Amino acid sequence: MPNPENKMERIKLIFRYLMNLEWTEKIQHYCIFCDRANFGGIAYEDDDLIAIHNIRSAGQLHWLIMPKSHVARDIESLNGEHIALLQAMDRVKQHLLASHCPGVSPTDVHSGYHRGRRPLVAGIYYPDIVSIHHLHLHVIVKPRAWLRFFKYPGWLPLMWRSDVAVLRRVQRLAAKVT
Repeated sequence: MPNPENKMERIKLIFRYLMNLEWTEKIQHYCIFCDRANFGGIAYEDDDLIAIHNIRSAGQLHWLIMPKSHVARDIESLNGEHIALLQAMDRVKQHLLASHCPGVSPTDVHSGYHRGRRPLVAGIYYPDIVSIHHLHLHVIVKPRAWLRFFKYPGWLPLMWRSDVAVLRRVQRLAAKVT
């Protein structure tokens, strides 16, 4: 006969897991992307943007492209005013691909953003998938299949959004403003 306390412990663990998802707004007081000691190596840098080698590579090459300053927490907070930033991040992506893997097929490149906190219904939010609240673009060359499917899933827009889709969305927002 199962021990009720063990069952209660399992329920508590499940409850604790669900409660620790970012169902509500949580603030990160420390950003690892603002401390260069956490970088796996710098692949590109200019006055506004930096691209680093992801220390947890999901493919043959894996860069994170981000603004140096906290321009946005995640893609959910982007608006039409961010169009120039996204275009600059795309130029860095194209530069890195051209300089490090010329001739790579577009089908071998998986790039996009993890989804941030966004409303579901009546004050309830989807959990925040973004682990670091500093806007960053993942560019993965020849991704490992299981990571592409589960951690960076193009098929699941609740978790992941391609950079092309994000750029298109922000372009539409910019067009509405003008």
